Amino acid sequence: MVETVLRVKVDEFLAHKIENIVKKGTFKNEEEFLKSAAENMVQKWEIRDLNIEMDKIAEHTAKKYPANLTEAVLKAREEDDDIL
Repeated sequence: MVETVLRVKVDEFLAHKIENIVKKGTFKNEEEFLKSAAENMVQKWEIRDLNIEMDKIAEHTAKKYPANLTEAVLKAREEDDDIL
């Protein structure tokens, strides 16, 4: 995999916190920590985007197939009964 160098500046407070985490041995060095942090943030945003898309699909489906309240309550109770 080809790697790209990204320059990152952080304030002293954050740098100190990262340094302390690295000293605990969780990460080999600051670079490993920052790569992990970037991967986690990308994953978080991808999940956020997927959730937004799922909400849109659910909203569209609810508009297309409206259920009346009584049927929804009865179905929810049946599902609860199946779980118990």
